[in-house]
Amino acid sequence: MSKKRMGSRIAAACLALSLAVTAAQVAGAVPDTTSTAVESGQDQAVAFTDLGNSYAKDAINRLASLQLIGGQGDGLFHPQNKITRQDIAVLLSKVVGLQPESTDDAIFEDVPADSPYAPYIYGLSDLGVMNGRNNNTVGAADPLTRQELAVLLSRLMEASQVAKAVSTTEVSYSDEQDMADYAKEAIAEVTNQRWMQGAGGNFNPLGNVTRAEAAVIAERVLNARFQQAEQADFTLNTASLSLMAGTSERVKVASANGEKLPFTPIYAFDRPELGSILPDGTFVAGPTPGKGNVSVTMGYKTKTIPVEITNAPQPEQQDEQKDDSTREAAATVDESQPAENEEAGEAAEQDDLVNVAPGSFTSVKTFGPPDSYFQTVEKQYPGPVGGLVTPSEEWTGFNRQFGRKVTVALSQDKPLERVALTFRQQKSSGITMPESMDVEVSRDGKAWSYAGKVVHDVPASEDKQVVRTLSVTLPDIEARYVRVSFPVKVFAFARQLEVWANESSSWGGGAVLLPPPSPTQMMEDIKAGNRVENMLLAYSGAYGDRGNWTKDDFLPMVGYRTSDGYMRDQMFDTVLFLPYQDMAATKVGWQGYLNDLFGTNRQLDALNSAMREYNRLRGTLYTTPTQENVVLALPYPAMSQTNFGKLADNKPSLSFNPAGIGEEQAYENRKQALEWYFQELLKRWNKAEYPYLKLEGIYWFHELIEDGAPKERDLIRSMASMVHDEALRFYWIPYYGAPGVQEWKSLYFDYAFLQPNYYSDKPVQLDRIEGVLDTVSKYGMGVEIEGDERMYRDPKFYQTYYNQLVAAHKLGMDKNNVHAYYYGSKTLIQSATSTDPVVRSIYDDTYKWMRGKFDREEYYEGSEMP
Repeated sequence: MSKKRMGSRIAAACLALSLAVTAAQVAGAVPDTTSTAVESGQDQAVAFTDLGNSYAKDAINRLASLQLIGGQGDGLFHPQNKITRQDIAVLLSKVVGLQPESTDDAIFEDVPADSPYAPYIYGLSDLGVMNGRNNNTVGAADPLTRQELAVLLSRLMEASQVAKAVSTTEVSYSDEQDMADYAKEAIAEVTNQRWMQGAGGNFNPLGNVTRAEAAVIAERVLNARFQQAEQADFTLNTASLSLMAGTSERVKVASANGEKLPFTPIYAFDRPELGSILPDGTFVAGPTPGKGNVSVTMGYKTKTIPVEITNAPQPEQQDEQKDDSTREAAATVDESQPAENEEAGEAAEQDDLVNVAPGSFTSVKTFGPPDSYFQTVEKQYPGPVGGLVTPSEEWTGFNRQFGRKVTVALSQDKPLERVALTFRQQKSSGITMPESMDVEVSRDGKAWSYAGKVVHDVPASEDKQVVRTLSVTLPDIEARYVRVSFPVKVFAFARQLEVWANESSSWGGGAVLLPPPSPTQMMEDIKAGNRVENMLLAYSGAYGDRGNWTKDDFLPMVGYRTSDGYMRDQMFDTVLFLPYQDMAATKVGWQGYLNDLFGTNRQLDALNSAMREYNRLRGTLYTTPTQENVVLALPYPAMSQTNFGKLADNKPSLSFNPAGIGEEQAYENRKQALEWYFQELLKRWNKAEYPYLKLEGIYWFHELIEDGAPKERDLIRSMASMVHDEALRFYWIPYYGAPGVQEWKSLYFDYAFLQPNYYSDKPVQLDRIEGVLDTVSKYGMGVEIEGDERMYRDPKFYQTYYNQLVAAHKLGMDKNNVHAYYYGSKTLIQSATSTDPVVRSIYDDTYKWMRGKFDREEYYEGSEMP
């Protein structure tokens, strides 16, 4: 954008904000890598039947799953077919994140302006990657040669700032004489980069690129872009903004190494009623003083800048305030002011900024699988007819289920400039602001690009009602589909999803390069309802060695170790630490357990060491180390306790017994004790800084809903809110038939596992397992697998353990479900380290069961045991 143009935009924005500071009131053909144009707003599963054992199969399937590449009809990919120059333009644009833009100036005779390939070919042309030929064509439909692809890739590396690999040996091919002079250096570069390789000592520069080869190479480019986005390192020219109402100041982004930025910076603001931030980072303050936060995203990294807007000085004060900072601010305003005869025209330009969201098709999806119970709760707060895109003061409520993705499908491609959504916090009603909002954009509803994040500074503990509009500014991206994502703890209330387009915009910042959606975030979305898969119960804090876990104890539990010592895979991805049932319900007892839990070379510290060793053995220690999930228990404040202890020296010892103090006071005392313990727990956890552990959630220790306890349900819900305020999840493992099992969701638990209580001295029949699994299915619970050391020596307990696995396997509960595992204490370790094949097989079969590979279909009966 020209200096004059940007100055006019600043002035117009100031004028618009000065005149009225109010809150703002939702079929194009797109090619894939074939010649077929595709339009779709829905994700589509892709499966090709002609890949066989192709070397490119994994790359093709991955790109297809990301909707970056398509087939050629009838479920066929035709991997050996030639790829054309126009198809490679689309594919490379998508994997590198180059945002397509329509053109009115069709300089290539074989690519008219209305061609579905035009936005991609002309985008690459503007970027200096794809050039035309002497006859004013680009050879759009011609097959692509290998040397042409090498040149495109070399230019793409430079344009997207992909670091070029340093050559340790000179690249030499036997067929160098066949290479065009213009391609030789590029061929050497892509060879060093390992993006393209020859065969048999030849590069085959004049050979045509197949669709299979294109997919493999495109995946390598995509991986490089993922890495760039993850490692994005940038600096800002200011740590904060403080400016007077009606003035402006620009936030500048620079690469930490001084080179060009690999991605276009995206700016956002959380208080648009106070001002706005333009696509180039210029913040324009409105007439109202206040504070907000600017978010700057580059790649997957986001930094925030606090903003403070102060009152402008009165006219009589301006002559007196002539220090350097005031003169600099005045110069900024003067430079951007339009001439008097331009003012009306530039102000009118703001009328071209139109909210195109109302009336658009909108879909809302949960992070992970939806939950029917929470969806029923949501129906009480449906929002306005027409959905979130409707300009209305009515709120739409979202209940739990980890988060939402809201997709807006516009009527056609639009030059987008801003996406905004308003949220409300009212903590007394369980409504909290999402910590952030992410925006993605797509031209075809299939291949998405990540367009930044906006954050705010409203604490989850804020008791006052707060309304904030989170707004992301876009650098004139042409898109038809917009997706906003935000997390949901208990309740999130939102309204007025706005997508602003500017038909007269003139972005002058060059090509817009955005990363693909983060694979880490995508995996979180997929597993959002299933972040924990296999959770091991680890009792500690008493009973000597039985309750003392070491690094060597944990190692075969966190990783599946074959009998010959090879660390093949992860075993339990989560460890639940909990005290033994006889721990005293006193402050001293709870403190003693904490001291043991955070001791040196045991419990949490030992688990952290085991995970470091696991990553070393797996070769991931210095690349992508795996973290073990940890769930920690809240001790139960039994109502029989009349002398818990003092929380402060000047306070009396707490009683949890309603006799004598009343139910309300007993409830408050229990609540205070748990809140004290939780804060102590978090304080110690944060101080420990375990690099290979992740605090996933908190466990409610009592195995039933105690109807006689003072306000038990209120206490559980209060604890759930406390846990959720820390972005943690709340867990529970009731026993079979326990009071309250059917209520677990309404008590704000995120996960509940049912104890079968089948593994018992009592003669419990096989139908108990089937009844448990019926209950689990009915109430959407996980199941706990039970065993102890008796299964190694007693046929009855051996068959009991295996019959659980068989029953769950027969009903399909061993796949795609979340499980907890109780082994008394450290029982399974004996199996993992045993040389007895029967005992060892318990460990092996448990691992197979976890992975859905357990194949026994018949129950064990009588005294049967191998």
